[in-house]
Amino acid sequence: AIVDIGMRMLTPRELFRAQGFPDNYVIDPVGPSGRPLTKTAQIRACGNSVPPQLATAIVSAQFAPDL
Repeated sequence: AIVDIGMRMLTPRELFRAQGFPDNYVIDPVGPSGRPLTKTAQIRACGNSVPPQLATAIVSAQFAPDL
């Protein structure tokens, strides 16, 4: 017998929060067609994103003064 374990997929907003994006970060902009991005497109964008904290650390390391 197959038993459902009751898990659900995370929403796009939850995925972006898990990556460290702030709640006011726009994840559903209106595209050229005049419609917001689909849920699938939002999830794809999150998967291709660079977490803000990581981007900050990389840039800071590149421009840190030599000690």
